[in-house]
Amino acid sequence: MATIDFSSINKAAAKSFKQQRDVIKRLGKGDTLLCDSCKKPLTLSVSSHGEPGVKCQKGCTNIELML
Repeated sequence: MATIDFSSINKAAAKSFKQQRDVIKRLGKGDTLLCDSCKKPLTLSVSSHGEPGVKCQKGCTNIELML
């Protein structure tokens, strides 16, 4: 039986998680960050009304927060 090496997938997922976590932390501190695609400011929403997360105006960046 062949074994599957998931190490590269796990490394990519961990890197993505860390990048998203850092974006959320920086926005929480009040830093202004721009979307990589449209260059519009990212906003952090933690309200219980609507969907909490990080988004840009156009919607090309969308990081959902699970509360």
